[in-house]
Formats: sequence, C-alpha cells, structure tokens
Amino acid sequence: MTLLHRVNVNELPRNHLKAETGDAGREVNRIQTVSREKEERHHIRHEHTGEGNRDERVLRVPMTERPGTGTLEEAWNLAPRGTEASTLVPVPDAECARVRVHGCGDQHSRRDSLEAAVQADPGLQLRAERLIRGLNDEPHGARPLYIWNQDSPGIGPALDDVSMDDLSLRFQTVKKVQPRFASDHARLQTHVLHLVNKQLAEGGGASSATGTPLSTIRVIKLWYLLPGILHSFDGRIARKNGYNSLKRGDISSVLPWLIEYTKAASARSRGPAREDTPDDKFKRAARACRHSGGVKDAARALLADQPSPGNDETWARLKAKFPHEDPVQVEQAIAEAIAASRTEEEEGSAPRWRPETEFDPQVLLQVINSRSSNSGAGNDGQRFSHLKSIVNTKIGREEFSNAMSSLWRRLINDPNAFPPEFWTLWKQSSLIALGEKCRPVCIGMTWRRLIAAGTVREWKPKLEEIFREADQFGVAVAGGVEQVAMDAQLVHQTGHWVVQTDCSNAFNTGKRTAIMAQAAKSVPDLVGYIARCYDEIPAKAIYTMDSGERRTIECKSGVQQGDGMGPPLFCFILVPIVLKLRAKYDHLGVCLKAYMDDISLHFKNITAENIQVIPDLVDELEAVGIIVNRGKSSALPPPGHDVTPAERRLLGDAGLPIAEEGITVVGVPIGTDAYVEDIAMKVITEGGADKLARMLVRMPDKQVAHLVTSQSLTQRSGYIERGINHKLVKGACKRLDNMVMWVLEATMGLRDTEVEEEFFQDDCQPDRFKLKPYQQAQARLSTGAGGLGLPAAVMRRFSASLGNLVGTLPAVIAALRGPLGESVRVRIPGTVLVERMGDAIKELNQEHGISVEILKGILPPSWVEWALEPTGETGRRQPTVAELAAHDGESTTPRKAQHKLGKAINKIQLEKFMESLEHLPQEAVPPTRDNPYGGQEARNMAYARTRSSQGQGGHAFLRAAPTDRAREIPSNEFVYATRRALGVEEFLAERCPRCHRGREGEIITTVHARTCRRDGAQVNMHEPLKYALSRALNGLRVKHDVESGAPFTGERNLSMDIVIRPGALTNASSPGYRNKGILLDVTHADPQAQVHLRNGSATSDGIAAQASEARKRQHYARPGHVSFDERSFKLTTLAVESFGRLGEEGYEFIDELATHAVGGRDGGTMALKGVFKERLLQIVSVATQVAISRRVQRYKLALRGRQDAENRRTRSTSDQSTPMIWGWSVDAS
Repeated sequence: MTLLHRVNVNELPRNHLKAETGDAGREVNRIQTVSREKEERHHIRHEHTGEGNRDERVLRVPMTERPGTGTLEEAWNLAPRGTEASTLVPVPDAECARVRVHGCGDQHSRRDSLEAAVQADPGLQLRAERLIRGLNDEPHGARPLYIWNQDSPGIGPALDDVSMDDLSLRFQTVKKVQPRFASDHARLQTHVLHLVNKQLAEGGGASSATGTPLSTIRVIKLWYLLPGILHSFDGRIARKNGYNSLKRGDISSVLPWLIEYTKAASARSRGPAREDTPDDKFKRAARACRHSGGVKDAARALLADQPSPGNDETWARLKAKFPHEDPVQVEQAIAEAIAASRTEEEEGSAPRWRPETEFDPQVLLQVINSRSSNSGAGNDGQRFSHLKSIVNTKIGREEFSNAMSSLWRRLINDPNAFPPEFWTLWKQSSLIALGEKCRPVCIGMTWRRLIAAGTVREWKPKLEEIFREADQFGVAVAGGVEQVAMDAQLVHQTGHWVVQTDCSNAFNTGKRTAIMAQAAKSVPDLVGYIARCYDEIPAKAIYTMDSGERRTIECKSGVQQGDGMGPPLFCFILVPIVLKLRAKYDHLGVCLKAYMDDISLHFKNITAENIQVIPDLVDELEAVGIIVNRGKSSALPPPGHDVTPAERRLLGDAGLPIAEEGITVVGVPIGTDAYVEDIAMKVITEGGADKLARMLVRMPDKQVAHLVTSQSLTQRSGYIERGINHKLVKGACKRLDNMVMWVLEATMGLRDTEVEEEFFQDDCQPDRFKLKPYQQAQARLSTGAGGLGLPAAVMRRFSASLGNLVGTLPAVIAALRGPLGESVRVRIPGTVLVERMGDAIKELNQEHGISVEILKGILPPSWVEWALEPTGETGRRQPTVAELAAHDGESTTPRKAQHKLGKAINKIQLEKFMESLEHLPQEAVPPTRDNPYGGQEARNMAYARTRSSQGQGGHAFLRAAPTDRAREIPSNEFVYATRRALGVEEFLAERCPRCHRGREGEIITTVHARTCRRDGAQVNMHEPLKYALSRALNGLRVKHDVESGAPFTGERNLSMDIVIRPGALTNASSPGYRNKGILLDVTHADPQAQVHLRNGSATSDGIAAQASEARKRQHYARPGHVSFDERSFKLTTLAVESFGRLGEEGYEFIDELATHAVGGRDGGTMALKGVFKERLLQIVSVATQVAISRRVQRYKLALRGRQDAENRRTRSTSDQSTPMIWGWSVDAS
C-alpha cells in the first residue's frame, strides 16, 4: 500500500523550508548522496502535483511489507511530526498496483484484501496510520551526535572480545553524575540509543537462517555496557578519560579494564556476612539522604533487615521459593495467546482499546522523576539517578526522550524485531536474600522497570476497567486498599461474616499459562511483549555467595521479580476465578474482594450451600499454582453473634478457624474495639516506629535525623489513621507524638532528657519533657507557619479519617450488589463507622473550632448538617443512605479532602499557639549555671522570634536535604539552629567581656552572643551569606562580581557585595532586573536586638528587614547623593532576619532569579520555578543559620579563653601578656 504525505510548505519549520526552497534543492542533493544500496531500498520522489496551491508538495513514500512479519514498514519518512498539516491521502488503486511488489514481483491476494479492508473501515485506517507512524518514526530522522557507531574500528573489535557470559556480571556504578559530565553523559546515552533504534529499524533482528547480525550484537553490547563504561567504580581510569575515549569512538583500552575489574570484584570472597552495626546503618542513611528523594530511603536503611548469609542453606531456601512450571505448557499457552490476539484483529472486530496518546515521552520523564535516586541498579549498572541527570539537560528532555519513546514503541509493537541476545539481557536480574526468612529480592534492569512503568501508566484506564469488573483492587484502582478495608468493615458491622484467606508465595507460584490466557483476552496488543518476557528464554536471577561464587536461578513460574508489569500480570490470574465464583455464588449472598493476593470473602450468613465457595476457591487457586494456607486463614463472625454448632461444623469442614476477636484485612484491623486498639498500638510499637525513634536519637548527622523524623517517623501512623476511626486510633497517635517529641529533645541535646528505657517502659508518657507546652505546640506547626514540621498525629487523625470517608464511602455504597449488598446497604446508617464519623465532625466543630462553613466546603454538606443536628431524646438520628452516598462536596477525592481539612486544622492550631504566647511573662526568666536551658523567654522576644520565623523564607533550612554542599548543615550548627528556632537559649556567662553587659546582674545567654554590638555580628553573618549567594549564582551561570566598586563614582570609596552585570538576568520578568545590572547588598538583622524590639519587631512583621533595607538605601542612594548610575544599575538589598524572614526586596530578587533560572520569559518550564525558588530560599536560610551558629560557638570559645586566662592569672604572679582571642585581649577590662 502506498500513501501520499501532503505537506503545506508554508507550515513547515523554518529550517525545513530553507532546505526545500531557499537553497535550490540542497535537501534533495543530500538524499541523493546516500549509498546506492540504500537508494534502491528507500526510493524517494519529490514532485509537484500541479493541484491546488503551488506551495503544496506531495511526498510519495513506498510502503513495503517485511517478509514473515505481516507488518508495514515505512522506508523513509520526511513528513513533519506531530503537525496537523500532514495528512495521509490514499493513492488510486492503479498506482498501488504499479508499486505493489514483494521482492519477487508477484501479486498477493491476501494483501490486496487487507488493503481493501483498511480502506473500507475508518477505524482500521486510523490503526494503520498509527502503525505506519509508530514503528519507524525515529531511526533515520535522528541526527547523529558523533561520527562513530558500533562498527567503528575503536568500538566493534573491543565489543567482540566481550562474551555474553561477561555480560552476566554485575557492573558496579556510582550513583551521582557529576554536573560537569552531565551534558556529555546525555549526548553519549542519546547517541547510543539512536544507534540501537537505527539498527533495529534496518532489520537488524535475528533470522532463523543466519542468526543475529554481528552489527546488532555489537550495538546491544554497547548499549548494555555504556553505564559501566561511564560510571564504573574502577579508579584506574579517570572518569574524564573514559568520557573522552568514548567521545572519540575508542573504547579499546577502557573496556578491557572494565571487564577485568568487574570479574575481579565478582569473584572476590566476601567471607561470612557480618551483622550491620548501628554506625553502618547511620552511614547508609546519611548517604541515601544526600540524593534527591532519599529521606524515605534513609528511613528504610535504618530499619533494613540483615542480609541473609550467602551459604548453601540460604541457597536451598531461595531455590525452593522459585518453583518450575512445565515449559511445554507455557510455550503452548504463549502460542495460543499470540494466535488469539492476532485472530481477533484479523476477523475485523471493533478496534481494540489503545491509549489515546501512545508512547508519550512525557510519561517516561514522569516515571524517571518519580523514582528515587537511590533505586538499585540492575546488572548493567544503569540507575534512575543516571537517567535523572540526562533528562535534566535540554538534549535529554528532547532527543533522548524521543529516542526512549521509539525504543518503547518498538518493544510493544514489534518485539520480534529484537534478537534473543537482547531478551537474555533484558530479563536477567541480581538476586539478594534478606532476613531470617531469606526473603528474595530481584533487581532487574532499570530500562525494563522504566518501560514497564510507562506501559502500566498509559494502560491504566483499561486495567482499571478490567480489575474493577472483577473486584480486584490491587492495581490501577485509585484508593483500592481503602475500599477493600472499608467494605469489610461495613459488612462486619452490619451483621455479616468476613473470611480472610492467606496465600503462600503466590507471586512466584502463579502459573504463566493462566497469565497468558487472560492477557490475550484483556490486553491483546500487549501480548507480544509479555510473551517475549516470559517465553522459552528463562529469566536468570544471579545470586552471589559469600565465597564469591555466582549461582543462577531460572525463573520459570509466576511473575518475574523486578518486572514493573508483575502486579497487573499476577492480578490477571485471579480475574477469571473471581468472575466465575461470583456468577456461581452471588445469589447465595457471597461476595469476593481481592487486593493482589489478599482475597476476602463476605457472607450474608453461613449455609451448607454457600460455604462450598471456600473449597471451590482453594481448588481454583491450586489449579493456577496458588496455595491457600488454611491455617492462617480465618472467619470473623458478626459483632455479638454466638456461633452455632452448625456454623462451627461447616467452617471446620472448610478448614477455617474462627477468629473470636478480629482479623486483619489488607493491614486494617476489623473486630472488637479492644482488638482494633491493640493492633493499632502494635503498628507503632512493632511496626518500626519504636525502632526508628531509638535509632534517630543516636544518629550523628542531626540534619538527616530531623528530616527522617519529620518525613518518616511522624507518618508511621498514616495508614491506620485512614483505615481506623478516630477514636480507636487515638492511643496509638498519642504514643507516636510523644516519641517524636522525645526524639526532638534528644537530638537538640537538651539536658535531663528522658533516659531511653525509662521513657519507653512508661509507655512514652510526656510527664518530664524539657520543652514547654508552647514550644511543643510550635514544633508541631509546619515550617511555613514557623514550626519544625513535626505534625501531631492526634490532630491529623481527623483529616485522615474523614478525608478517606469522603472518597471511599460513596464508592463502596455504589458498588454494593446482590442479596448481600442489599442487606448491607439498608443497615449502613446504623453502623459504628457512621456514628463515629458524625462524632468526628461534631468534635472538630465544637472542640477544635472548625466552622460550619469550612466543613461544608470540604465535606459533603449533607454529612455536616446531619452530624451537627441537635440531639433528640433518643439520641442522634440515623442518616439516610442517600445522605451517606452524597458526592456533592467540593473535595471528591480522599487526598484533596484530607489536604484541605488538614490545612483548616493547622490554621486553628496556629491561632491557638499565638494566643498561648500572651501567657508568657513580661520579663524573661534567665537560665542558670546549674540549669543552662531552664530559662523562660519574655513575651516580646517570643513574638519577635515567631513573626520572623513565619515570614517568607522562614525556617527553610529545616526543609533542606543535604543533596549539595550549599544545603548541608553540620550537626553542631543544626542543633544550635533548632534550639534557637524554639526559643531555647543557653546560659553562657554572668557578664560580656566585650560590651561589659551583665555587670548589674544581667545573665548573658546565646541571645546576647548573636546580638552583641561589639562583637562583629554583622561581619560574621554577612560574609558566609555573600559567598553562598555567589556560589548559587555561579551554579545558575549568572555573570557577577564579588566586592566590586566598578559601578560607583569616584567621589566615595564604595564597593558592593555582589554586582550582577547588566543583561545577566535575561529571562527575568521585571524590566528592571532584565535590563539593568543588580547591585546586591547582603545584610543581616536580628529581630530580637533591642533596637528592633523598640521599633516594633514584636508587633509587626518584617520590621528588622525593613530597617536594614532603609539603611542601605540611605547609604547608597539617598536623594541627591546617588553613588551609581541608576539608568544602568538597580540597588537591591537582601536583608535576612535571624529566623529566616527575607525583606521585600530580597524576596523579589529570589523570585526573579528563579524565573530567570527556568527561562520563564522565553517559554521556559515555569512549573519548575517553585523548585528553583525553594532551593534558593533553602541556600539563603542554611547559610544564615550556619553563620549564626558559628558566631555563637566563637563567642563561647572566647568566653572559655577568657575564663582560662583568668584562672591562670590567679595561679601566677607574673606580668605575662595574655593571648588575643578573636580580635581582643582577654586582659581587657
């Protein structure tokens, strides 16, 4: 079939137009210079049609059918991509007949009938167009970035010396790509990916007669080895030299070194695995936190299971977890699935569902950015952190993403184009064993995980339709786990039975024959890719023994670990089983719900007829390789129900024990109140929170410890807060809050902090906390509100529980069906769940001050009106089912409702905190030498501190992760900063040796240490902040000078901290910043200094920063005495207060700098502006807090030096001069 691309020249890109019209056929000449062999295969004719506008041209591109595949392949495609100006015009049949050849020149009736069917069916025309544009969209149009390819003299022979066995080694690579290599790294990865796509597009796949072409094997090896070549740990060849060698197209020296190093590292005997010490875990956690998104990884590192010893016992236990399935049956199932998927399409049925936008590069970019930089590498050494480095460059976001999309498209649409060697590498993984149970963990290729995740994302609408129909909530169903839990709760509370089953090792034992059969029915267009991943080439999991020996397990059953498509493939196994049993038992009052392999059964009542669903389920699961562990399965009777002898006998015959107190469904306890409260408490005590808290207080890196506390420890009760009503989870939340506060005090180094064992033995009671109640309240506020970002779970449980109900309860009610569903529906209004939902709404309104208007703006108004109705003589009325099923609130999803309700609660908490400051004393109570942290700050000091910390930029240092040096805070400085943030000041001396303050009995604390006017406070804080900003400007490539006097006239001897040259901020939004140079004067102001307190820093926001800005304007640009050319330069003062607030001018500068960084004015990605802005605020905040902390430390050292000198003076009568400490003599009186 021949198609004509009709292109309007006026709508072509400018460079294409120039090539076609302005340069007399340069493009045609370029095409004619290709080799004669390529000209014969890809003949292109440009001709004017003579029809319509003279500027229109028709590009006739012959379409040839690839032998043996039945697919159409475009020889050469010059039509512009993604433009509506390009349309496909069918050529008359005579013309088609003239060019229709199949190598031998014969006519082929099957293809003729296929073309006729395509022309007659618009849906098939669309599919044909998509196929034509899809398979061959990239290879020839991709511009080569280097002149070499896989067959170049410096590349090909070196690759030939690498065997496929060598590629089974595990190549160790570094995580971070240094910024200076980012651009080269992106270009090299893009170039090699282009080579892969080009080779496969030119028919480089395997042939049954000739095998895989050498060039194809070479390009696959190069693609696989590239991460190791660029990022190997081997220090014998500098990384820069490795980059340069590859850029020159010569790896003849680099590659042998890499293979030798990897072999030696792989064969090295490790000896018996030793138990990790706490210091080992602390180091791993600190390293993890130094990568983006690494805070959760740091928490996992602190709680990680000990690796199992690499001995024969572990090996035997691992092998037992990977059973074998009959390969003949698997191959037969694969062949039948492929045949079924092709047959359905050829029979001319309705077009299958496909994603509206297929193989979108943006989807892959989203997957890459969502993954942790600490994610493990496959055997090839490729990491998500490497891909993140690439996509952060311009070529990565454009050419590399398109090349990834092309590889993705070919993998899904034409998997047979890839040779067996590719699939061997694609499916292999490294295997590790964790814990006493030897839990297997396979780490597959990063590329495979990326492609699988992108495919699942694009196919999510179809997968959701399939799994919702089968009541499988484990994949693609938003809030699926919450729906399964709430459904079980409602069934139980309405007086019905709930049975929970337990499946053993289901993911590894499920049969692939069942997977392929259901995949052919549900997602036939993905069958080709799935078949190649699970065909006769087994996936190899490579395990390394302690002796260095490498052993291989061939995964021949179940879904492969490390496969991103594993969860939906496993769920396919259960789809026909659930549908079959539903059809058989639904009318008997039985309902099945599944979340992955967690299958729960709901019974209206237990009868001899419907109890047969248990053995039927067990038999059906056993037929597909899944074994039900009946000993761990259990049946929960209705509340208050006395189990009859008949019921007990029926359940006993089914092999189900009866749970008298309760059961756990998808991690949520269901049963009596005592059982639920006990399980909720165990989630905290045994689920990792206690262990994590004990680890955090010993962690040397206090910045990382605080990040893990705020982002991981405080969230440990989040799941049960959503799944359990607010009353039953209250005790667990209180314990967690007390643990968080204990960790905070311990990491702040406060004296008299509870001894660990005593604290935990007393059930974490807060009786002897050192921090005062108002300081604890401030710590629980968000950093934007001036807190430490340690939210109180006791308050968060309201928003979590009600937010979950908003989105889940109406969905559960709508999904009820059958006799059981009708019975549940009419009884829902009388359940405990609904009653306590009303109690939560009422408590928020009456006890916590959330107004009715706010509640109605978040929750369904019908819920609020019912909950707040006056209680009658018989108590609160029961709501109707229609009121409960209402979906008329502004927030219809759990996440949105929880977020809005949480903000409303936090606002009330902030108001209460500010009111509590009114109860502080008018005069400060100073600490003493015996109790150095026991003072009480004055009311005006607390207000000044709080207002400064709540301003723009306040407490940004608490959000800073140490991913670069500019945002890294040493532990001592971080401890001082957190104390200062909460108003915990330390006793230092009874008088100041510099300003002699304290002679009348006034105690010197750390407040005076940072505000003493005689101690160079401005200089100490000014210099570090200035150079931190200079480094940030260098990172953004903004040309500037430090301490420059060039912009000033000669009348005054002036210099400016930072001078940004005119035109350096070309993308700023304001003309003043865009066109002029910026005179940036950095200054520091402490709102607790007496001069600012007198001016009202305790009663108004930003007084200290405003005073500093006014002083600078007076100094440099007072009216009539402007010392610089205002037409060329703009004066900007970056005033930073001690607790983080920026002045108006400084905040405006940060905003404009962030706009420039993302190229906002010239069409940049403004969505990233917030990221750059937050990063700049963190840099300023970190530099300020470190400078203040170090100034306090210097002051303490000076005091210590003076005290030592005085002690020596009392012991000596000599007239020796005493040393100079920090610019002054300790003899000064």
